[in-house]
Amino acid sequence: MALHCEKQDNNENTFAGYALMEDFSQLNFRSLRLFVAVVDQGSFSEVARREAMSPSSVSRVIQQMEQALQTQLLYRNTRAVSPTESGLLLTHHARQVLDQLEQAMRGLQEQEREPSGLVRINAPVVFGQRHLAPWLHELCARYPKLQIELMQTDDFIDPLHDATDLLIRIGVMADSSLQSRTLGYQYFTLAASPAYLARAGIPTSPWELTQHSCLVFKGFAGSQRWFFRQPDETWQPYTLRGVLTSNNAETLTQAALDGMGLVVFPTWLIGDALHGGHLVSVLEEYQVSTSLEAQTISAVYPNSKKPSIKVRAVIDFLLEKFGEPAYWER
Repeated sequence: MALHCEKQDNNENTFAGYALMEDFSQLNFRSLRLFVAVVDQGSFSEVARREAMSPSSVSRVIQQMEQALQTQLLYRNTRAVSPTESGLLLTHHARQVLDQLEQAMRGLQEQEREPSGLVRINAPVVFGQRHLAPWLHELCARYPKLQIELMQTDDFIDPLHDATDLLIRIGVMADSSLQSRTLGYQYFTLAASPAYLARAGIPTSPWELTQHSCLVFKGFAGSQRWFFRQPDETWQPYTLRGVLTSNNAETLTQAALDGMGLVVFPTWLIGDALHGGHLVSVLEEYQVSTSLEAQTISAVYPNSKKPSIKVRAVIDFLLEKFGEPAYWER
């Protein structure tokens, strides 16, 4: 597909456009798929093996495309093939066409189909225990053809490289290669047990926390800092210590319940303890967080394709059950 820089009049441009459309009309989706596969694999023989064809048949399809488009698409040598400039341009547009076709076919197939098959979900350990596991029986009862694989870990998971259909991620969303739907927002509170507050007193400002036992989470990035602010003011950071530091949220929550000190944790984690009176929120006139940026609870999936009906069904179910605001905030 030769590119010319000379200026052409409108009639010539129009004629060239119609000619190009005529050339493309001779292509088909199968030939585009084969062409993209050859570019990706750099080999006629490898594509032929995967497609149960002969290498000469694959080569002939590409030659027919080159004849139809009147341009060379591939450089060929004894060891590999690689795209020409025109081949790179066609590859870019062919991927878009094939992706749109796949989405259209999937949409047509899913119109009359109920969610079914395996959905691989990855979630943080404690959040999965508290807010996913209790709903699994109802999810499976609603969609009996679904199979759920729930893997719980606090390690970083990349859904683009790990075998994961849906990732529950909590924190600041910044990865543009992923799509997400917000399931809720992460709000924090400073809390302690009634017994601790009766013994140590109730702090009236963040500055008084240096006189208290603060139970601090310590992760791979070090000990958390606590940020406080009053409405319309700037966040102020505090680095605090107490009798216990841990990398396990459940351990620190239990320590707070046992009267060992104050914790800053999200409401999804300690909401039940607050509602039951086992923990008491303090400094309620202040906003508290462990980050300067807003944090969300999100359902994350790769950006390359529209999520399948089974993944959408799981996300919609969780949105329904969590509610707005999320039930642990009410």
